[in-house]
Amino acid sequence: DLPGMLKPVLDIQETDKQYKISLEVPGVEEQDIQITLDNDLLMVRGEKRQEQEKKEGDFHRVERSYGSFQRVLNLPDNANQESIKAAFKNGVLTITMDKREASAPKQGRSIPING
Repeated sequence: DLPGMLKPVLDIQETDKQYKISLEVPGVEEQDIQITLDNDLLMVRGEKRQEQEKKEGDFHRVERSYGSFQRVLNLPDNANQESIKAAFKNGVLTITMDKREASAPKQGRSIPING
């Protein structure tokens, strides 16, 4: 592991209609998260920036902690990439996407014979 690399907890839920991906990124601000989609690869990148000021007597110290993360997910074939939505709340990034309708099975039919 590289120092400063965050490892967000990732959870994928699947329902009949959609996929839901949750990523826990405590301490990361919404504007520091980037989501990109390239073919079937969904990439989530983010950066954590924290500054703490400490005063000890006459000393003034600012502690900064930085961390970054990157998660790459292979989207399933039946994910409808047009429908991807992302929401961010309370340090959890949620990405949802619909499943494509499975193509309906072809109906057998009788062929009339013209005599």
